[in-house]
Amino acid sequence: MPDKKVEVVQAQKFKKPGVSILKEILRRIKLNDALIKENNQILHDFLNTFVAKMKEEDELFKFLYRELYFTGSFYSDLRVSMPDEFDINMILKLPFNDSEFEVIHQPQAPSFVKYRLKNHQAALLKHPRLASSLFEDGYLIPESVRKWLQSVVDKALRSYTPPRSCMQVCTKQSGPARTILLKKRNGGQIDVDLVPVVSCSLILPRTYLDGRVEAKVGKTLKAFLVPKPYSSSAKQMPINRQEAKCLWRSHFPDPEEKIIYNVGCVKPIIKLLKLLRDKEDWKILASYYLKTVVMWMVLESNGKQDYWKEDKMEERFLEALQKLDAAVSQRKITYMFNKKYNLLEKLNEQQATNIHNRLAFFIRNIKDDPKRLWSFFKEKPAFLNS
Repeated sequence: MPDKKVEVVQAQKFKKPGVSILKEILRRIKLNDALIKENNQILHDFLNTFVAKMKEEDELFKFLYRELYFTGSFYSDLRVSMPDEFDINMILKLPFNDSEFEVIHQPQAPSFVKYRLKNHQAALLKHPRLASSLFEDGYLIPESVRKWLQSVVDKALRSYTPPRSCMQVCTKQSGPARTILLKKRNGGQIDVDLVPVVSCSLILPRTYLDGRVEAKVGKTLKAFLVPKPYSSSAKQMPINRQEAKCLWRSHFPDPEEKIIYNVGCVKPIIKLLKLLRDKEDWKILASYYLKTVVMWMVLESNGKQDYWKEDKMEERFLEALQKLDAAVSQRKITYMFNKKYNLLEKLNEQQATNIHNRLAFFIRNIKDDPKRLWSFFKEKPAFLNS
């Protein structure tokens, strides 16, 4: 006699085949729990001992260092690949009161700011080590901070004894991060990106913020200043070299998490977009761009509780593809925290056309038959064989 429970499950699957297919695809990319536990243990063993060694080797680091902030796709539950890459912000706290410095927005470079001491001679007189290494004419120089942290990491490694689970520790430079490569004794590897950041509160001008963003997260936001080099594009007004030298990239991980936290199937939708991006090899579409498309969808849905229910995953994924297609076709994704900044400004016309054609194909096929979803991810759920 057939199992009635199985019959019910099968009926539910075929009632909404698109949802069932997407859920099975997500199950297949679920990270390995044992590997997560193993790598997290190694990571924390390394960080606890290595930060102590950095403090031991460098008095300025000991003076400025406050805490670690675990960020990136793994800690936001947006990872679609192996749990072997971790982004760690090393928060630095500068010894100045709020009245002694200001963070200045650069209108010609949206999302970039400058950290300036109001009376730098008086402020730095109390802390001469900062004046000689990290500041120039009262401005905190991101490249100086990045190179300084790089030197501290390299110095600490020379006398560092790695955890017993690691057979070798080495480094490489990767943008604003100093990447630590932990080679495990069982043959695996963990990459740890250490990024020096300055924590501050940023008051965003009303001209920067969409009203829906301000209503959700406010206009005074917790931010990290990241030493990511400024690079201009043809669509931006030129900035002289001395000005660019002072620019820090502002980053808002806490407000971003507030927008998408505990909102139904939002994070699964972002994961599916990333997975499709990887399958199609659309390297120009950074994970952050895809996340931003969905964050705008969350704000546009105006907090409707049933809009992001799990059983509407197929509808939301189709909508996300349509939003992404519109953005690619217009070559524009508006930055969440400055509506003057276009995340897709470096996407060229040919790239946009190629991606649009594929997205249009996917959208058309999903509308015709949701069961075709499996083919986009080059997998086939088992229940479709029955």
